[in-house]
Amino acid sequence: MSRPKSAFACALAVLAALSACERRNQGISAEDAGIYFPAALTLDPRVPEDETSRWLFVANANSNLAYNAGSLVAVDLDRFFHAWMNCPQLCLHKIDDGTCSAAAKIDPCGIRETVQDIGAPIDAETLCRHAAFRPQVIECEDTEVVARIGDEDGDGVADRPLSVRMGSFITALAGWSRNAKEALLLATVKADPSVTWVELSGGMKPFDPQRPLAPTDLKFECGQGTTDLFDEGRCARSGQDAHALRYPFDDGDNRRIGPEPSNILVSKLRNWALVTFATTPEVVLIDLAYPVGGQLPANPDDTTGGEPDTTSSTSDASSTTDASSTTDATSTTDATSTTDATSTTDATSTTDATSTTTGSAPEPEPVPPGTKPMIVDARSVFLIGESLGGGGWGMAERPCVPGSSQVPNVTKVPTDAEGEPVDCGRPLIYSSFRTGLFFARLTPDEALPTASQVCIGAPRLDDEGFPIDQEGERIDAPEPVQAGEPGALLCTPQIFSAGFTSAVGFTVPQGSGQMGDIAFSRDGRRLFAVQSSPGALLFVDTSVDERGETRDESAGLVELCTGPSRMALFEDGANEYAAVSCPTPGEVFIIDLSGFRVVANVATGAGPHPIVVDRARQLLYVGNTLDATVSVIDIARDRPTRFAEIARVGLQTPYKR
Repeated sequence: MSRPKSAFACALAVLAALSACERRNQGISAEDAGIYFPAALTLDPRVPEDETSRWLFVANANSNLAYNAGSLVAVDLDRFFHAWMNCPQLCLHKIDDGTCSAAAKIDPCGIRETVQDIGAPIDAETLCRHAAFRPQVIECEDTEVVARIGDEDGDGVADRPLSVRMGSFITALAGWSRNAKEALLLATVKADPSVTWVELSGGMKPFDPQRPLAPTDLKFECGQGTTDLFDEGRCARSGQDAHALRYPFDDGDNRRIGPEPSNILVSKLRNWALVTFATTPEVVLIDLAYPVGGQLPANPDDTTGGEPDTTSSTSDASSTTDASSTTDATSTTDATSTTDATSTTDATSTTDATSTTTGSAPEPEPVPPGTKPMIVDARSVFLIGESLGGGGWGMAERPCVPGSSQVPNVTKVPTDAEGEPVDCGRPLIYSSFRTGLFFARLTPDEALPTASQVCIGAPRLDDEGFPIDQEGERIDAPEPVQAGEPGALLCTPQIFSAGFTSAVGFTVPQGSGQMGDIAFSRDGRRLFAVQSSPGALLFVDTSVDERGETRDESAGLVELCTGPSRMALFEDGANEYAAVSCPTPGEVFIIDLSGFRVVANVATGAGPHPIVVDRARQLLYVGNTLDATVSVIDIARDRPTRFAEIARVGLQTPYKR
């Protein structure tokens, strides 16, 4: 008996040693790291684009694997500007709120006397100084302006920074607003190929300049504390609290999504998000309001419960499915609803469907309770015949204005559940090939059941809302409709191809050109695309012809830097501009889209990559992935610092860590 006992003891010792090794080798915690390798940015999706957002969310990629994970932090923009600018409200918003002194009002955009000299030590009270290589630029310690929470000793000073950790090599970040107080942040993660989603709440109170170190009630929730990686602040990857989307319908029997997720686009027309992958041809469709945990009310205004409705969510946000039902393409039902056209921003798509003067976007419908994000479709899209099977990169949704002459046929739905025509019933998505000067056109859509049809997986009900069997007899428990039954209809949102189009840029050998971000003009008539190799900005005419088809004709290009990557569009009331980041020279190119010419080259930190537009403050935020900073670029027409870097979140010496 001694031999088996000894072997068992040895096995226990080996397991204990492995566990200890994993604990010892988990790396340095990223909890207090602030900003490092900022790979993606987005403003608070709960705040409309034309209003001031307090929070800038930064996703850190952990590209050199110095920490145990990538992370998500929130930069308090109000605290940041108040720390170095004389009178931020008057400078950025032309509002005199009575908090600035008479001396500060003389030069509201000027620099406070508390800002330290080059290389001077900084602390929580004086957290900003002049940058070494550009003294006109102000740099502020990032760990002092990120959101901080907790006050266990009751001294009014926050105890620790707010941060959640997820897998390394985060590539994109996007936001989607559930309502005025709650939102989701979605991040694509390469090290653990997945889309991690974080629930966002709190933090809606204004910044108090008299209590700059006070804790905030901003909250990130992603199943922290249930992880198996010995990190209480890490988002859960599996189990009941999992916040990582890896498989369609969260079913491990389905094929896992591909490696190298690259970009996220959140639709302004529907509660959907799409994800591209840099090395595989698929596109993933995520239903952001997939019903889970019970039935949804039949009336979207009734949140107390009730029998589910089986009509399409094009007209009713309350259609439902059983999350525990089988998850193949023939056993799911619809669960989406339209969303607020101003509820989300994407770092690469900055157009607004309501910004034209020819009409307004469809009215949003409320998001039903009891929902969560869910992958509902994954399709191989970036294939033309048997060739060009690389991956995808940039995505942009063509703005749609009901009743205008610029509504393409492909976006029109014949009628809704009430028989009314819908001009902008379907989104029209363009997505660029990563290798090859082509665009794939996509139209996510869902089926609309008639009176004699029922969605697969939904309960069959009689006219009074009671569950019935196939013979029409009432039964005690709902019996879901199965595939193959009379009247059964697949209602799950799906991706459909709307063809391909090419972009004529610099002549390159087949398959050697690379595409980056793309974005539509505010009226949808023009599509702009970054050609990464060789560097250029392409212009495609996407106006609608007399047949109701988009023209998709290449119309020009302008030469840019080597290896441009990200792009964001903005306007100054008269013209539209594109801001394109160039990591190699460390610059952001500003292109006037009316004359299609470069009007400024703005120097930034090292490796500028993600860009987000702050329309309310008339600023650009640019993540410097190799400098561990976020550059702030002025784009206001009436300020003398237009098209210049004015400040940075983070210090220019990141490698001290």
